[in-house]
Amino acid sequence: MAEENKDSKSKIIIIVLIIVIVLLVAGVGVGAFFFLNNGKDADKPAETTAALSDAAEPKGSDNPLILDYDASAVALDEDSLSKAVEELREKAQSGYVNLKFKNLATSDDGIHFQCYLGNSDGNIYDMFFNIYKDATLSEQIYLSGLVSPGNVIESFESEIKLEPGEYSSIIMFTSVSDDHTTMISQVPVEITLVVNSNQ
Repeated sequence: MAEENKDSKSKIIIIVLIIVIVLLVAGVGVGAFFFLNNGKDADKPAETTAALSDAAEPKGSDNPLILDYDASAVALDEDSLSKAVEELREKAQSGYVNLKFKNLATSDDGIHFQCYLGNSDGNIYDMFFNIYKDATLSEQIYLSGLVSPGNVIESFESEIKLEPGEYSSIIMFTSVSDDHTTMISQVPVEITLVVNSNQ
């Protein structure tokens, strides 16, 4: 009787674990879907994982969509501030990175692009950006220098001239250790490059 009860409890635990794993996988899948489809419509900001940041709006922009992923912390007192700083350090040490960018870059000549690529002030490590022409990651068109937390790149020159049109490109955010020799994390995100046809 006791062994039958033990087997019954084991089966229930296994079923609960399977359900939890299925829910976690589904949650990750839904989160990945929203994250990867975040910049599909530049006029409609995603409400799931991104927060708009008006304070960081670049000058001269009509309607920028600036995504600042989980980069905010509110500190009401010294203990809260210490706790927030410690949480940021733990996230950074575990490979977590805050992303801050505009998901659209434009050019009139196919070489000089106006953009907004930032290292969120919620990060503690420097980062650099690679932009690839498409999702194959075979043709790099830009590699930035190191960008420290709180700083932004507002323009870049493509290594190759792009013809007029719209490109679904990939930007790779890479954060590096303080000694700049170890990669902490790397996150690919879709960015739309638009080359206007009035060349």
